[in-house]
Amino acid sequence: MISYEISATTITSAPPERIFAVLDDFGRWPTWMPAFDQISVELPGDARPGPGYRFRLRSGLLHTDMQVVDFTPLARATSFRISFPPITGTNRCRVVPLADGRFRIERVDSIDLPELVVGLISAAQRERFARLAGEFLQALRRTVESEP
Repeated sequence: MISYEISATTITSAPPERIFAVLDDFGRWPTWMPAFDQISVELPGDARPGPGYRFRLRSGLLHTDMQVVDFTPLARATSFRISFPPITGTNRCRVVPLADGRFRIERVDSIDLPELVVGLISAAQRERFARLAGEFLQALRRTVESEP
């Protein structure tokens, strides 16, 4: 297994409560998250997001099982397992208060790849993952700054 990390940051004036209200609304992810136009979100009954909360992302024949593994006032993290190729990892978002009253949102994706898959994922694909992480944060920032 080979692991690598992707990170991105952005600055916002939106408070952590608004940031996490958007992030925790998993069913609305496709409305604002880049590259989610072909993905559906399957949520469990009436459970509320929190530690251990599970949901699924589905795109055609593939799916990704997600589980909330960190749920604090300034951080969220979900572990994931993609059905094919078999990729696992963790997506983390942390909000850091800044001295000027704004907030830095940090996203770190830790991805674990089987050695066989590493050979199939090129440097260009890893650059695409990094670009998507940045696009995610920019879309999150736009969303939290435009919502009341």
